Amino acid sequence: MKALTLALLVGTFSAAAADNQITHCQLGDAVRIIEVAYPQGTELPCEVHYTKDGQDTVLWRASNEAGYCEQKAADFAEKQRSWGWQCVVTASSAKAEAETP
Repeated sequence: MKALTLALLVGTFSAAAADNQITHCQLGDAVRIIEVAYPQGTELPCEVHYTKDGQDTVLWRASNEAGYCEQKAADFAEKQRSWGWQCVVTASSAKAEAETP
């Protein structure tokens, strides 16, 4: 079941590669953000950003392997879940900005 969920998430990420993908994780009042960012608006290059306590860190980068960042982000979100965090994929940052009045 977990493999199917991860495969579906990766497929979802790949389908909209130009839009940043954001995973919001929460445990109590603590919040963590895992974001797959596409600096050039294309599938590659990509970066996985992790925001914790207001500090943004780039955990992984790729410029040659499509799907690498998406898989790393999905794996990291699954690890967060194993530690008790509740993680959900939210709207991409581009879509969220477009929906803001």
